[in-house]
Amino acid sequence: MALERKRSTKRSGSRYAAKKRPPVNKCKTCCRKFTAFMFSHVGLCGLVVGYSIMGAFAFRALEAPYEEVKAGEVTDMRQKTVRRLWDITYDLNVLYKDNWTLLVAAEIKRFQSDLIAAVKDGYDGKELGAAQQWSFSGAFLYSLTVITTIGYGNIAPRTNWGKLVTIVYAIVGIPLMLLYLTNIGDILAKSFRYVYGRMCVCKPSDNYKRGKNNENYRVQHVVTHNSPSRQNALESGIQDKLHVNPEDEARIEAIPNEFPEDLDYQKPRVSVPITLCLVILVSYISGGAVIFSLWEGWDFLDGSYFCFVTLSTIGFGDLVPGDSVVSDRGSQEKLVICSLYLLIGMALIAMCFNLMQEEVIHKVRNCGRRVGIIKDTDDEDDIA
Repeated sequence: MALERKRSTKRSGSRYAAKKRPPVNKCKTCCRKFTAFMFSHVGLCGLVVGYSIMGAFAFRALEAPYEEVKAGEVTDMRQKTVRRLWDITYDLNVLYKDNWTLLVAAEIKRFQSDLIAAVKDGYDGKELGAAQQWSFSGAFLYSLTVITTIGYGNIAPRTNWGKLVTIVYAIVGIPLMLLYLTNIGDILAKSFRYVYGRMCVCKPSDNYKRGKNNENYRVQHVVTHNSPSRQNALESGIQDKLHVNPEDEARIEAIPNEFPEDLDYQKPRVSVPITLCLVILVSYISGGAVIFSLWEGWDFLDGSYFCFVTLSTIGFGDLVPGDSVVSDRGSQEKLVICSLYLLIGMALIAMCFNLMQEEVIHKVRNCGRRVGIIKDTDDEDDIA
């Protein structure tokens, strides 16, 4: 009984200790799982979108009040100019063309200088209370242009805090975007290569089939007729496969597979043509050109120019969606769709570049092998 009590107390103590330990271990395990998920393919997509949304809220909170203040200042400046023009007209009593023209020209010149200064400080020409440039969709597009290094330039921070946050935001966001493009481009390239291999005729050669279906055996023939151990020497079914003479004795040994399965001559290589990748890019740019041409009133060339400049991260900023729209109702939707078009398009470009890079490397190696610069042993070392 005493032994049983001791065992029970030990078991209960161990259970109690085991109950105490898991919280720390669970926290570590949860942190590891959360980190692994955040840097996975799905996690990176959510991380980029979440980071852009966070930046949109931050920049909107920093820049939107300044935009309202600047619009109010321009409105007051215009009203004061109108009042001064009326005072000039009233004070003259009798309108003399030369005097009135001189005074009004000086007043308009002053208003013109003040207006240019206001535009440089961030005034975009919209009245106070109208749709803001630093709306949520505009700030979201700005966040994407920062981390993708496009930088249209049509919208930029004017406050000191906005400029400081942009620096910190870009330092963290640009590496995150590069990581997103690398991982998503790689998984899209693998998926597209798999689908292309399934849809197109990419069947393995006869040597590959023969090497994969047949088992490897080392056959040692012992030419001894009428051997009593001949019947026990062969495994069942192997004699028919190897076509061994029934009068001979054969010893069958399995050969270990000394060659890895991921070599080129064992696994068929799916080759995606470079022309197909170019067709995909041209089709995506043309599709975006049609959409933006219909929405913005551009011609097809301007739409294609905008899509190419955007996806190549050049970002001149001379053509921006939603910027040329008088009615602000549709501009917000266009900014959101432009953001989605940008994210999907850059991932698609990364996929095509990945596929084209592999194809170019393969063709260069083949050319080098034909010329004699590269040997087969060098390729095997690179593969290994």
